[in-house]
Amino acid sequence: MSMNCMLNNCGEIRRIVFFCLLLGMLAGCGLKRNPIPVEMQNQAILPGYDQVRFFGDTTPKHMDKVMQQWAELSRQGKLPDEISFLSLSGGGADGAFGAGFLCGWTEHGDRPAFGLVTGISTGALIAPFAFMGSDYDPFIEMFYTTFETSDLVQQRSYVSAISGDSVYSTEPLRTALKKFINHEFIAKIAAEHRKGRRLLIGTTNLDAMRPVYWDIGALAQYGTLEADQLIRDVILASVSVPVAFPPVYFKVKAGDKVYDEMHVDGGVCNQVFSYPPSIHLADELEKIGEKRKITLYVIRNDALVTEGVQVEPYIGGIAARSLAGLIRNQGIGDLYRMYYTAQRDGVDFKLTFIPPDYREKSDELFSPIYMSKLFILGKSMAKAPNPWHYAPPSTTSREGPDATPAELIIK
Repeated sequence: MSMNCMLNNCGEIRRIVFFCLLLGMLAGCGLKRNPIPVEMQNQAILPGYDQVRFFGDTTPKHMDKVMQQWAELSRQGKLPDEISFLSLSGGGADGAFGAGFLCGWTEHGDRPAFGLVTGISTGALIAPFAFMGSDYDPFIEMFYTTFETSDLVQQRSYVSAISGDSVYSTEPLRTALKKFINHEFIAKIAAEHRKGRRLLIGTTNLDAMRPVYWDIGALAQYGTLEADQLIRDVILASVSVPVAFPPVYFKVKAGDKVYDEMHVDGGVCNQVFSYPPSIHLADELEKIGEKRKITLYVIRNDALVTEGVQVEPYIGGIAARSLAGLIRNQGIGDLYRMYYTAQRDGVDFKLTFIPPDYREKSDELFSPIYMSKLFILGKSMAKAPNPWHYAPPSTTSREGPDATPAELIIK
């Protein structure tokens, strides 16, 4: 759900992950698959589906169609006076912060209906319910305060891990998704999609090493059991931390042959995203004569600081510490990319994140006690008079034991 969260909170997992990665490379063993040839990766399509996904580093080919629908809804007076976007980041168990923040935002009384919701990793679990509105607050509270590790994943034997593709099995989570992301719920997403609202989930195409954004509402339009399962598979892929959790394979077609694509945690490419920077939203809106105010809200399920430690002098500890730093700093870079893209396009930017002085630690991957505390923190922050920051942090280092978020933000 977030490699950064796992690496920071679970020392034993760090050793297992690196151990399996190393042995996997040495042994050269693994599961058999039918990968798409490298030269054909950009040609891959999902058989039976059209315009339901696009590479996140490009402008979708059907962008004109999306903007035409926006223009038509505007002419019909079916759009709110202000448009709100919501971006939910990765963070593993720290997603409890975002879940609590959404519930507190509801109680604060000014949570909007979002025109666009995007989610990645743990944010992909929250996003469908945030998209459907505050009626689903009780569910996200239940999920992030009562579920524990065994409800979501099962550890495999060392032999299975070394010869397979992950340390854990995600079958429990797959079963939970089938229960909660069911046909009735997906039909409701489809209905909102027809109103012009959009729900995007991000995965990483590990073969192409590119972000992929899936239009969940467009998938929901198909109304079939196969499409329902595809939606659940996309969400599962988005939370599937490489090595720790198994990748998800999607059947694709290129030329006249069927292959598979390997997808993993969207956080491999982006810790959080909104619309691609290649979309010049201000220009697109000007084309259709749209001048409505747009606000982008970003919930970052992370403290955005890296505490100093004494790194253990063995290869697993060094690798884990380095990966944690790469992931955290990538996430901060994502925030700056979104901030400057929003500035370019005249979009208001609002950000919240876990306070840098929050020092609670989890003793397992998904601890209900740890997550409940974070949920309460997020909820209380959202109910404060002004819970938002208007720019990414100006520093990533803790400025002292009494540092507060305000000291780390460009106002």
